[in-house]
Amino acid sequence: MRIVTAELGACGHMEDGRPTGFCFELGNSLASEVGLEPDNRLVPLARAVEELLTDKADMIISLPEKSLVEQTEDIGPIKAIALAVWARVETPLRSVRDLEGKKVAVVRGTRNELDKARKLRFIPFPCKNHELGFKMLMAGRVDAVLGPEQGLAEAAKRIGLNRRFLGEPLTLDRDFMRVYVSLRVPRGVRDSLRMALNRLIEDGTVARLWKRYPI
Repeated sequence: MRIVTAELGACGHMEDGRPTGFCFELGNSLASEVGLEPDNRLVPLARAVEELLTDKADMIISLPEKSLVEQTEDIGPIKAIALAVWARVETPLRSVRDLEGKKVAVVRGTRNELDKARKLRFIPFPCKNHELGFKMLMAGRVDAVLGPEQGLAEAAKRIGLNRRFLGEPLTLDRDFMRVYVSLRVPRGVRDSLRMALNRLIEDGTVARLWKRYPI
């Protein structure tokens, strides 16, 4: 099973010289649960989505993206995630109206965030990951950072950003992390993966991984 994992914070990252993270570990567990050998790689999010759509990969665990929804099979939701924007303490975000005209760091490849930019009238500033987004925020290159709320908090902690420099996050909406499988994967395998996901949710595997790698 060819799996691509977005190299993005708790979703997938290197730790002590080996890849790990919530999406990485869950992808491996799903493949193993249906008797397949996982071949799991960490790649940037935009490349991960592209590889799934061009038959270079079979599965990805991700927040919904329009291209994934339209061209792959969604075998099920995992956990609800709050999407938020975070700014410096001197730039209070009280409502979505406060985002209008501001430059906001978004992870490259997250097209849903670009849709939000058009709707909420902020200026998207693509970057590799949330850690880089916060570095640009503190350097004054952007006005805010957009991403999963808990994941943003962990990213700020990883780069040693003192919480007192940040204001309160503004929650925009909630969405589910989901498992997407290429339509080129045989129907029987896709059905088996769907059942495997339900088993891993029911037996507590997903909850344990979520607790270890908060996104």
